[in-house]
Amino acid sequence: MFKILLAIAGFFLLVWYYLFRRSRRRMYELAAKIPGPLDWPLIGAIHIGVGRGPTEIFNYLFQYMHTLRSPIRAWFGHLLVILIDEPEHLAVILNSQDCLKKSYVYRFVGFEKGLFNAPPELWRVLRKQLNTSFSNAATKSFVPVFNEKSDNLVSNLRHHVGRGQFDFLAIAGEYSLSTSSVNALGLDLDNDQSDYKKRYLENGEKMFTLKFTRIYKAWLHPQSIYKWTASYREEIRRLKFFQNMSRNIFETRKRMRLTNPESFSAAERDEDNVRRPQLFIERLEKMYFESKTTDDEGVIENLDTFLFASNDTTASLVSTTLLLLAMYQDVQERLFQEIRDTLPNDFIEYEDLAKLTYLDMVLKETMRLIPVVAVVARENEKEIQIGEYTIPANTQIVVPIIKVHRDKNIWGERADEFDPENFSPENCAKRHPYAFIPFSGGIRNCVGIKYAYVSLKIALIKLIKSYKFSTTLKLCDLEYHASMVMRVVNGYLVSIEQRVESSHQPTVDQ
Repeated sequence: MFKILLAIAGFFLLVWYYLFRRSRRRMYELAAKIPGPLDWPLIGAIHIGVGRGPTEIFNYLFQYMHTLRSPIRAWFGHLLVILIDEPEHLAVILNSQDCLKKSYVYRFVGFEKGLFNAPPELWRVLRKQLNTSFSNAATKSFVPVFNEKSDNLVSNLRHHVGRGQFDFLAIAGEYSLSTSSVNALGLDLDNDQSDYKKRYLENGEKMFTLKFTRIYKAWLHPQSIYKWTASYREEIRRLKFFQNMSRNIFETRKRMRLTNPESFSAAERDEDNVRRPQLFIERLEKMYFESKTTDDEGVIENLDTFLFASNDTTASLVSTTLLLLAMYQDVQERLFQEIRDTLPNDFIEYEDLAKLTYLDMVLKETMRLIPVVAVVARENEKEIQIGEYTIPANTQIVVPIIKVHRDKNIWGERADEFDPENFSPENCAKRHPYAFIPFSGGIRNCVGIKYAYVSLKIALIKLIKSYKFSTTLKLCDLEYHASMVMRVVNGYLVSIEQRVESSHQPTVDQ
């Protein structure tokens, strides 16, 4: 009897598999025409995640992919993955209305009511209504906060002078969280004498590492399997802690709005005052109470998206830039001279930032060499033509930013070296615009680019004016960690000396 049941089950399984393959015949036909050097018989490319941690995964893909030209096909179970790295092809993908959907694996990140990870229909609504939160006027309103928190950062570093190397990332993370919590929530965490900032940052780092690890371990993709793992239980616990701050602030503000609506009306009438920070939560509250285009979870997830994206982006870029400047003393000295000669005052105005052309070159070269995000991925809802190949609908299209940024066919034989002259006007004019995409690009590019640049530049200006940075690390020795944000495994180790010429004092906006 058992053999009969087994035979029947096997028969139905074969029928299901035949129908499944038949329903996707077009996908298989088109995919077969695309080179697939990563695939093994029967299992596809699942072997990549076996026995490898985040650092090993990065090293394997980084070294192997550089020997291949796109497009590259890989099967992960039933998922078809196509890697594309030619700038002219990226321009097509990233500007297509049919490629606005984030890849399947982004569902493991969560926050699908937030701007970063929302499905296309919701993303269009959110992007339209939240654009004003990142306008020139809104960004300019944050400048006093950026100045104040950067001054605090400079002051907090004094006890490191002459005491050897230390990892700058944790310090940069606390600076970034201090600015983003004020600008998003109106909450000044510098007034908190506990270690909350440190615990919040460590919790977020570990939570998003868990989420990212699940992406490349295909056997953990089914929720029915993942929910029985220790990683799932830890992720849920960390998510609750991560969301507590924004949830508590929003619930408190909702209660206050009901008991004292006049105070909120006055704040909303003053929303165009550039002397007053335009809090991100205020824009979300207008969407919640007035246009009804979001709900409680939407507000929380958008706040957490802002906090995570701004924290990790700014902290990572400040730390990486200082590490590279510490390695390349000639670049650091030239940048110091530009800052000293161009900006004699301690308070940095919004308009001052455009004067620092070499700072722009240094930042762009930093983001080329060590981008914040190594890879982004989309899912095309319709077939799309890339050169001689047709990409089937519902393909996971991977854009390896790190590979594009170090392609010797684009950047020359010194592509793996740090050289800000790569971004001189003459050199920029020679390249395709999509050869440099540190914040992705096209229709669904990062909405907070301007915010990140202003925060980053003000912090760097004040730090370079005050301290000289050194390190024993060398660029060729760095290893990288694959996570939601690209990390240097060696640490962001720098030592500092007080600049003799610096007369920097904390500033107050007059």
